[in-house]
Amino acid sequence: MNGWDLFTWLNALVLAGAALVIFGFFLRDAKGILIGQQGDDDGEQTQVQRDDDLGLLVEVSGPILDGMDRP
Repeated sequence: MNGWDLFTWLNALVLAGAALVIFGFFLRDAKGILIGQQGDDDGEQTQVQRDDDLGLLVEVSGPILDGMDRP
C-alpha cells in the first residue's frame, strides 16, 4: 500500500464519519418535528388579518416589523 492509498482510505474514513455526524443531527431534528416541537423560524410569524373591503381572512407570513399596525 503506497502513500496515496493510505491518504485515500484516511479521507474516506473522515468523510464517512462526517456523514454519520450530519445524519445524527438530521435524525435529532426530524424527531423534534415528528413529535410536534417547532424550532426557531428566524422571527417569522403568521398573522391572520381581516380584509375589510372584501370580508375575507388574509394570511400574512413574514418577519414582523416593530410599528406595524396590528388589529
